[in-house]
Amino acid sequence: MSPRLGWTACAVLVFGASLAMARPLDKVRKDALTVGIRAGNPPFGYNETGDRKGLEYDLAAAIAEGLGCRFRVVTIANQRDGEDMLQTDKVDLVLGSIKATPEIKERFYTSNPYFRTGLGIMVMRSNQSIFTLTDLNDRYVAATPETNADKLIESFLPKAKLEVVRNTADGLGMLQKGDVEAMVHDRSILQTEALRNSAFRLLDVSLTEDNYVMLVNKRSSNLLDAVNGEINRLRTVPTPEAVSPLAAICARYKLGATIKPIVRAGAPSMGVPAAGLPASPDAPPPPTTRATTRSSSGSSNSDQSDLEQRLSAAERQILDMQRALSEITATLQQRNSKSKR
Repeated sequence: MSPRLGWTACAVLVFGASLAMARPLDKVRKDALTVGIRAGNPPFGYNETGDRKGLEYDLAAAIAEGLGCRFRVVTIANQRDGEDMLQTDKVDLVLGSIKATPEIKERFYTSNPYFRTGLGIMVMRSNQSIFTLTDLNDRYVAATPETNADKLIESFLPKAKLEVVRNTADGLGMLQKGDVEAMVHDRSILQTEALRNSAFRLLDVSLTEDNYVMLVNKRSSNLLDAVNGEINRLRTVPTPEAVSPLAAICARYKLGATIKPIVRAGAPSMGVPAAGLPASPDAPPPPTTRATTRSSSGSSNSDQSDLEQRLSAAERQILDMQRALSEITATLQQRNSKSKR
């Protein structure tokens, strides 16, 4: 064998060995679904001492139950730790309020979304001078790098004075001390903090729209298909006015269900959504394989996807209108103040 062929053979063996590392679905089912969950991220993150261990813990437990297997949790400090564990096959699945960015999709499989949120703005209730985006001009605003809020503030609010903080607790601490006048962070997390502490006030605006997804190793396509099937099962309701298992999990943590339910095929349409849930068109039972998921555009599943894409586009337009209205309101206020002078 020539040296060149020898190197090629070795490379093939190494590549084949790396492909074999990821655990197939049947081994996961026989052993346990090992899930990396970010700790200290309420109400989503895992909390060992809490009565309720976190929305993502409950969701992982429901998925494991649907797969017919046990599950175990590996706590992770941040998203990067989870990514490293997934790449080295120390975990099968990673949850941690992870957003489906293009960069993430290049390196990992991403599941169907289980929660939709955006970047919200928190201020102190005693502060009655901030109500719109433009009110943040010339004010100190805290943000964490992991949410990309710092970049968005520089884009949308170039006149704001950005203070980059390590985590949510640091930002809220600065807000309470008066070191900053606002914090930009994940809206659902800020909403939970506002419910806990009435001194906070969450503005009725959002900077972005983001979907939370789970990460799966790109060598585990069968596991991705199974997880997506379970997420769709948890979204499914018998009638439009019913509450899905996913919505029930969200309600347990005082969060509204932000992902549309899938109405079981053949269910009568009442034209009235469940309390706190948007109406959804009829859809067939969710597929469990990617071959079925990527069907022709004439299928019911494709129609559902098209409707969701149109909904996302409409929601983005509403956000743009909110920003424009905020700017117009601020301009009118400035003109009125000048005219009074």
